Amino acid sequence: MTTKLGWIGIAIALVPGTALSAPALEASSLYRELARDCRTLDLKTWSHPTRKVLERAEIAIKKVELCNHDLYPVFTVAAKYDPNGPNDKYYNSLYAALAAANGYHSFSLVDTTFEAVMNIAVKGKHDIAVDYEEFSPPKP
Repeated sequence: MTTKLGWIGIAIALVPGTALSAPALEASSLYRELARDCRTLDLKTWSHPTRKVLERAEIAIKKVELCNHDLYPVFTVAAKYDPNGPNDKYYNSLYAALAAANGYHSFSLVDTTFEAVMNIAVKGKHDIAVDYEEFSPPKP
């Protein structure tokens, strides 16, 4: 399904599963296929335009990793709105703003509130493909 957001087209692919059958985060496609050799940044000193976008969207930033030779950011966040709910306008605007702030490079969001991974593939300035995947939180 492709949704148009102004000048950006967003393609969304859903990965089926329930929280009971979802993989652990480290076994998700994010860490199996997309992100390699990640290093965690110090949030106290981290300054980047993407931070302002997340803060304006009222998304709590829990962790930021740079992967793939520091070219692929993974933002671990706690969002206010369900990415699988009726919040397309909010998320489409968020993905477009993050893509612009990140220099039109791909990135991922790991949402700990809704246990979802959103892998955002940015293809130039006009196409964004979003792949959603659920994950199971670590057991206490």
